[in-house]
Amino acid sequence: MHQMNALRQRLPHRVAAFRGCHAKPRPARFARCCAQTQDIVESAVQPSHNYSPLDLLMARTPSGTTEPLQLTNIGGQDTLTALWKGKVLKLTAARGDDAQGSWTTEQIGSYPSDESELVKAFPQLRGRLLDDLHNHAGPPQPTFASLSNVYSLQHLQDDVTRDCALWCDGTRPGAPEKSPLQSLTLTAGELVSLMQGRRGVVIVQLWNGFERSRGQPIYDPWVIELLEAALRTPGVKAAASVAPGGVGLTAVMYADREPWNAWGPHLASFGCQANAVAGSPYYKLLIGKILGYKDENIHGYVRSVGGGLTPAVISQVDADLKKLSKAKPKLPWNKEGSRGKKAPAAPAPTTATAAAAAKGSAGASPRRGGRK
Repeated sequence: MHQMNALRQRLPHRVAAFRGCHAKPRPARFARCCAQTQDIVESAVQPSHNYSPLDLLMARTPSGTTEPLQLTNIGGQDTLTALWKGKVLKLTAARGDDAQGSWTTEQIGSYPSDESELVKAFPQLRGRLLDDLHNHAGPPQPTFASLSNVYSLQHLQDDVTRDCALWCDGTRPGAPEKSPLQSLTLTAGELVSLMQGRRGVVIVQLWNGFERSRGQPIYDPWVIELLEAALRTPGVKAAASVAPGGVGLTAVMYADREPWNAWGPHLASFGCQANAVAGSPYYKLLIGKILGYKDENIHGYVRSVGGGLTPAVISQVDADLKKLSKAKPKLPWNKEGSRGKKAPAAPAPTTATAAAAAKGSAGASPRRGGRK
């Protein structure tokens, strides 16, 4: 709560199953989430018009579709600033008898910027990749018929604190499908788990060039802010994992403790991608164990997608992990006794500066994402 209060004081000046290489592909995940807004609302907090920075809003278009917006700033009774798929939007409440709660939109910037913490940490994003991230979704809707407040970062952090299994254990074959809200905020919850010391390695797709229909997962709610918060967290390090052929870029975030400080860089060494599926039982098992999923969930998943999980494969993975580090994982990694000194509390997440984003786009073509 202290972190959230500190963050909100700063925000008026700021804009604000298995995952990984072995994850089952969910090609329509983002579209499915947006198409089931009512399910999201029912599974989250009661919708409210009392907006706060870092709230997750669902915006309904005049045609009836929905889009997730991440609120960053409140400019008064009738003005909001929000993030949408690489664009910073100014939302203004429509006036008049026919307005009926609708909002007009204006693009005032793009994110992340060349000077953001994220791009400085992963300079591979500069140039073509950043342009693609800014422009992949096309122009925003000119108007939204309504906004619904469905979730917040504080709620997510509290949910992880109460029970982190959803974000740490992997998915048991045959388990109920995740709700649209859980799917939409899954990566954010994994990053929260890492900073809380409940996971030792998390992988995040920074740029997806191999399956364009799935969009860009980096724009799922709070992912950029939490990545930057993780980069500032004592005891957390990062490595860039470039896919073979340069068709993808993944951030490997890991605790600087054994065995994770050996396991994390190993994922990057062979180009592991967070949103691609590993081709062999060996790599499915290896990646699942590095990510900290439960053995029974990993084994069940590998067998459910074609088998090939033999005792020899299991023994080989265990032997290869021991070659990297003989230490056994001990969680939480940021407490004394976890092969290192106790780490200070993780810093609060922050967002890109709205004023800077808007200023940087002055005179620039919106098609170029606000970059001169």
